[in-house]
Amino acid sequence: MRISHRYKFIFFANPKTGSESVREILTPYSDVLSVHYKNRTDNEPFYSHITPSEVKKIFKEQELVYDDYFKFTFVRNPWARLVSLYEMIYSTKKNTNAKSKLKSEFRMFCKKIFVKKPDFKTWLLTIHNNGIGAGGQEWERWRKYGSYSIDNYIMDSEKNILVDKVIKLEDIQEELTPTLVQLGLPQVDAIKLPKINSRNYQKYTKYYDQESIERVQHLYKYDIEHFNYKFEQ
Repeated sequence: MRISHRYKFIFFANPKTGSESVREILTPYSDVLSVHYKNRTDNEPFYSHITPSEVKKIFKEQELVYDDYFKFTFVRNPWARLVSLYEMIYSTKKNTNAKSKLKSEFRMFCKKIFVKKPDFKTWLLTIHNNGIGAGGQEWERWRKYGSYSIDNYIMDSEKNILVDKVIKLEDIQEELTPTLVQLGLPQVDAIKLPKINSRNYQKYTKYYDQESIERVQHLYKYDIEHFNYKFEQ
């Protein structure tokens, strides 16, 4: 997430919706950068994938006015997003640094021994759109919130929407720059927007059968209906 007190915005990094690229874009304009969940302190309570309800509570504790800030985040086609989450959970990024590469190879070795990669449908049947989410450790909030439906991520317990704008990742090229201009950020026309289709696995539709398509329809009804998502053959 990113916060600017000068430009009065809060960007919420909804996992697996291009948030890493957007955070990089917003860093030069931000006063508050997120920390790893494990590294939170009283002075630095804002972690990478923190929810709007958590931030609103912290703002109140810090005597900041949450409603004075323009708050935005991204949403993504849930069928595609879940495939991306699944592949991220069960893969390890390549590292060029020798020490990092060794650690990466050791983690992959441990995964092969202790964590057998389930097939996608088996994994999907364990998914919840709030609460437990996609499992993992307590600090792995990218897994937990990565499986949340957008309503569960942006709403409080009383179903109040706590953000001002939700942008479809698929519309980032058309929507992000005007949003940044609206915020008064200088030189945003020179910003290079990220490409959203970079991946090293097959098209998301190949992962699904009819039963799994319908499960996503059920769990992510809000996302699908409010943002007009479809399962593209």
